[in-house]
Amino acid sequence: MLDLIRLDALLALAILLISLSLVTTFSRRHHKKYPPGPRRLPFIGNLLDMPSKEGWITYKKWSEESGSDVVHADVLGSHIVILNSAKAANELLDKRSSIYSDRPQFTAIQLMGLGRTHGFLPYGGQWRRQRRAFHAHFHSAASKVYRPLETQAVQRLLRNILSSPDNFSQHLRHMAGQIILSIAYGIDIQPEGDPYVEASERVLEGVSLVSSDPRALFLDMVPSLMRMPSWVPGAGIKEEARKLIPAVDRMMETPHAEVEAALAAGTAAPSVSAAMISQLSESSTEEDKLATKYVPGVMYLAGSDTTVSALSTFFLAMILYPEVQRKAQAEVDSITCRSRLPDFSDFDELPYVNAILNEVLRWHPVTPLGVPHRLMENDVYEGHFIPAGSTVIPNVWAIMHDPVTFPEPNRFYPERWLVKDPPPSPEAAFGYGRRICQGRYLACESSWAAIVNVLATFDISAVKDKPPKEIYSYGMVSYPEAFEVNIRPRSDAAAALVHGTAFEST
Repeated sequence: MLDLIRLDALLALAILLISLSLVTTFSRRHHKKYPPGPRRLPFIGNLLDMPSKEGWITYKKWSEESGSDVVHADVLGSHIVILNSAKAANELLDKRSSIYSDRPQFTAIQLMGLGRTHGFLPYGGQWRRQRRAFHAHFHSAASKVYRPLETQAVQRLLRNILSSPDNFSQHLRHMAGQIILSIAYGIDIQPEGDPYVEASERVLEGVSLVSSDPRALFLDMVPSLMRMPSWVPGAGIKEEARKLIPAVDRMMETPHAEVEAALAAGTAAPSVSAAMISQLSESSTEEDKLATKYVPGVMYLAGSDTTVSALSTFFLAMILYPEVQRKAQAEVDSITCRSRLPDFSDFDELPYVNAILNEVLRWHPVTPLGVPHRLMENDVYEGHFIPAGSTVIPNVWAIMHDPVTFPEPNRFYPERWLVKDPPPSPEAAFGYGRRICQGRYLACESSWAAIVNVLATFDISAVKDKPPKEIYSYGMVSYPEAFEVNIRPRSDAAAALVHGTAFEST
């Protein structure tokens, strides 16, 4: 979100709100040897240097120009440190995770009512409690339990694409929602107009808006805006965030209450929510009880957007690199003989398909600037001072486009993962240290199942005279710009396989 500052409407307010205390701050700090970065101006620091879009490219350029993999910006007295290499990110966010695992304020997110959810909680006991709950249900072995649910959702995806291929993006979102809400609450969602999906999508849209709105960052940087009326430029986002509270409540409270009622009646389906509620006892604290709402409640936000983004990138890559698609289809056919759909038992026999998933995660990471960390105490890295309270951003895109590690980084080239000494795993796409995404195993398995089954049954190509472009949105989660695609069954036999899947659309 830090790369999305539009300066035209905010500069005047910035100058107005900067007080004499900032002058004192700058005079006290100017002698510190921070990591290199653009030259700072009095009072406003690097406010004018902050990018309005594609910050991952701007920050990588700062790194190249300064000759440092760690760069620094000062915005209204707040320190922002960007890590542009795997070395720096691993050293600070992994090896020094004990002091780099906090989160920035995210004021607008808190106003929405999401501040007590796992992804945005500050480092501490409540965060650890929710993290343990996530890990219990989504570690590598546990994630394999959900394969039947993933298979059912992917088969429905295939049928939906066959029925209305032009709506493939909507079908991807439905697939992700079906998997997540089934695991979280035991819900079998409706094909259209599902109330749980609609409530979660409303919140997801709000988070996306907040993460791409420069006023949200300004609210974090200038806390005095919280005391300003909403008509003051930059302060209006407070009311916009608060308007999302009812949607957050519906997303968290309604399914939780229904699972409680089903447990009491003895009719509850297996789910994360049912398991967590059943584990409560008389000795459980209020925070334990809240965790039973927040952990399942935030799963849709944590998993839906990222899965849809990754699979959208897959479809885009198959259009732009048809030779990759043909090679992958040949590999799948060699295993299935076109007489069945591939499944998880085929994973080890499909190295090229596996490499495609790795390349999807690398080529355009779903969170190109990760989710910001916050440094809890002063630190020094390679002679540069990083002050406590700094917002620390892993530039995942730059890390995944390091030409030394990934030659021809802008090319979608799965073969890079099949050499004798392949590059490191693209796990950085899921974050670092103690803040790494707990649902990464489920996300990878769901994406792999969708990719391999789509390759087995459909041909993907560009619409005539409408080639897609590699243009991505900017926000916490980044998507390809909407594009048209021609999706057709590979053969009548492939269409018959899709029609013959075990679970019928409802």
